[in-house]
This record gives sequence, structure tokens and C-alpha cells, in this order.
Amino acid sequence: MSYDGIGLKSAKGSSTSGHIQQSLALNTERKNVKNFLSRVEKQQQRPKSSAQTKRKDESILKHLSKRELELRVSEYRDALEDDDSLSDATIDAKCQEFREKTALQLRKEHVDEKLRNAYVSRSKRQAESGAADQ
Repeated sequence: MSYDGIGLKSAKGSSTSGHIQQSLALNTERKNVKNFLSRVEKQQQRPKSSAQTKRKDESILKHLSKRELELRVSEYRDALEDDDSLSDATIDAKCQEFREKTALQLRKEHVDEKLRNAYVSRSKRQAESGAADQ
């Protein structure tokens, strides 16, 4: 009635059937948890590369640029409305012209920024990785 030395020598007089159950105290998954925690810790210590950083959603960026444009147009409209000599039609025309000019300027700035950020020199990358190692 014993299994690997576990259990009763004889079920006689013990008021049990002598059936041996698996010990629930034996938890082999604990070892796996330890390995998982060490992997997570190592991953957190590793510096993130630019490829792993989360990119902003394109629709959000588009919305923010439109919002910035409309803010500039609104400020321009306020400045024009302070001048009482201009009619509403003239103000609308000037605002539309300013909107088109500013939108073109913002698109140009966006393209220039993309080109500036497209290439990172080796010395700059090494300086960044050297700073991350320390």
C-alpha cells in the first residue's frame, strides 16, 4: 500500500482504503515562473531599438496637423476681425488664402523632418548606444 515509500505500510486499522493521491504540494510550475521572471528582467534591461518603439498612428498625426493648421487660421482670423475696415467676405477670402499657404508650408516642414530623421549617422548611433550601456 505504499508508493516510493509514501503512504501506509498497511491500510489495516487506519480507517482508510490506503489509496495514495498525488501530492498537491509538489508544484513543478514554480520553476517555470522563476525562468519567466528572469527572462522578463533581462528584457527590461535591454535598450529598446528604434524599430521596437511604438509608432504613432498615422490618422492621429494627420488630425494633429490639421488641428494646428486650423489654430493658426483662427488666430489669423481673430487678428483680421480686430480690424473693423474689412468685410466678412474679405476676411473669409484672406483666411482661405492663408490656410492654403500654411498647409503647403506645413507639408513642406513634414517632408523636411522626415528626411532629417531618415538617416542616423554611425557616430550618433554609437554615442546613443554608449550612453545606454552606462
